[in-house]
Amino acid sequence: MKKFLLALAMFFTLAISAQQNNDLWTGIWEEETGDYYVVILNNEEEGYKFASFSFMEQDIVDEYFVSSSEDNLKTKVHNKDNNWNVNLSYTIVDKNTLSVEFSGDHKDTLLYYRKYIQ
Repeated sequence: MKKFLLALAMFFTLAISAQQNNDLWTGIWEEETGDYYVVILNNEEEGYKFASFSFMEQDIVDEYFVSSSEDNLKTKVHNKDNNWNVNLSYTIVDKNTLSVEFSGDHKDTLLYYRKYIQ
């Protein structure tokens, strides 16, 4: 009976571990200048969701998912404060770094670094 309970506990541990998100995109990312953060979420039902904000500017920017491929995510931003429309192209540099290319009303390429909540 003890072996059965141990095996059952191990099965549930493995099942729970398998359900954890291994998506390299998801997480909290800080812009290299430290001005803006983006939270990237992904679930099966709603797909990718973005929350971009700045504590320094006390601002939230509306960012919308456009498309994805294995190594790239594309989004669109409309900044109501200055009426800018910007396209963003996210590329994974490594598991803790994203390169983000901005095009449209603002042109730039910035690095974003993964942050952890402790």
